[in-house]
Amino acid sequence: MTMPRNINLHLLEQLKALVTERHVTRAAQAAQIGQPAMSATLARLRAMLKDPLLVKTARGMEPTPYALELAKAIQVAFEVLDAPERMRTDFDIATTERTIRVISTEAVALLFLPSLMARVRREAPQLTIRWTSGDMRRAAELLREGEVELVISSLRTIPSDYYSSPLYAQRACCIAAADHPAIRGSLTMELFLQFPHVVFNLSQTSYSVVDSLVDSALDGLGCQRTVALTVPSFLVSPAVVATSDLLAVIPDRIATSSAEREQLQILELPFDIGALDLAMYWHARGHTDPALQWLRAALRDTTEGMH
Repeated sequence: MTMPRNINLHLLEQLKALVTERHVTRAAQAAQIGQPAMSATLARLRAMLKDPLLVKTARGMEPTPYALELAKAIQVAFEVLDAPERMRTDFDIATTERTIRVISTEAVALLFLPSLMARVRREAPQLTIRWTSGDMRRAAELLREGEVELVISSLRTIPSDYYSSPLYAQRACCIAAADHPAIRGSLTMELFLQFPHVVFNLSQTSYSVVDSLVDSALDGLGCQRTVALTVPSFLVSPAVVATSDLLAVIPDRIATSSAEREQLQILELPFDIGALDLAMYWHARGHTDPALQWLRAALRDTTEGMH
């Protein structure tokens, strides 16, 4: 059964009403249009489809076999079109069985996962979260290819077909040991460059937005720092810095939480790299997905106490 290309949803709805009601006036009432308009629609459909569609009989108007088959096909098509809306209406996070994939740094995962998973277990026990660390240089690609549903990072720009939502504000700071041999409460550019640094591992599979911004800023100033150690996570840097003369640039929230365990100085950078506000990013494809909407809301709720 081939449908003309120039037939639209309104005509299909009116054709279905005609076949169901088998009466032009009642079909017009069902479709909420005037009787003359429905008569014109019937004439138009007969010309387009090359079939009388409704014929007069002793019992009144009866649909042709072709019209009956069309009505069945239209019903199926409308059910398919209505399925996403029904899914949103019938959605229940308590019974939803899904796997949602998220990427961030390990430090971000540590901040979010304890509170988030407590809520997931209470409200969405069938939900599985695959939270991994990944190369943020590929964040847009991973979302576009459907390899992940959510990215949490401090990306500066995103493509126009992506969405983002802020989670909390943060800035970069420098940390040094509390008993550092040369640094006491403040940091000059000379001291920043004099002592070697601990940096997040810059490799094929990991990428630090913070360290990249630092090195770009230094390059713009015609400077370069010395790297003594690369580590797989920001979470490692504070313990190393606390027992050496090394420095590290990390997000201020990680520095503050680490200073509760380690003997550290938290210092303002002697140059500006801008804000590192953390946000979540997702592709337009998942914008109206009810499970992803629920998870994004849960993540926003998790940050309420972080502001």
